[in-house]
Amino acid sequence: MALLAGSRKQEIRDNLPIMLAATKGYTKSALHYRRTMEVYPDFQWVIAGAPGIDREMYEGYGIEEHAAVKVIYGETYPLLTHAYAAVVTSGTATLETALFEVPQVVCYYMKWGKVVAWLRQRLLKVKHISLVNLIANDEVVRELVADEMNELELRTELDKLLLDENYRRRMWSEYNALVITPLGEAGASEHAAEKMIALLGKG
Repeated sequence: MALLAGSRKQEIRDNLPIMLAATKGYTKSALHYRRTMEVYPDFQWVIAGAPGIDREMYEGYGIEEHAAVKVIYGETYPLLTHAYAAVVTSGTATLETALFEVPQVVCYYMKWGKVVAWLRQRLLKVKHISLVNLIANDEVVRELVADEMNELELRTELDKLLLDENYRRRMWSEYNALVITPLGEAGASEHAAEKMIALLGKG
């Protein structure tokens, strides 16, 4: 399980504690309890350490005491290659995760979440914040933004990502149909920028 908590200190401070809280309990016995007669292996939760962020910052959240969580640096793409699912702070990492076809939930915690959510509904012209959903012009992945980014909502979405095969297959299908195919074989960054500009122009 990949945890991509962001590339800036404030993003990590806001999102990583909630991510870590939601990981607790996802073990073989807990998953077996949630779905009778199915057994899942224990998950290794791996944080993709951001460039320029000191290891001490991650250790400050008790990572060294959390046996199921590790931090790696400079290995984000190999991590996504092997990840079963991912929890991703909104940014370019959401698109990268989709291109690796890893089921994901997008997160972005903000202080004064209820106020932000109210303003977002009334002032923003775009429906989505993640690159994946902006490119697809549809909700391919769940976005937990502002007050929705909390442990309960994140755990609920993790249950779907880890246990619901139909949910996972639907996400793979929409990745390919609505994100990967439209971006084409080469120049994905340029294609993504063109697509976003076109969509914003319609607003």
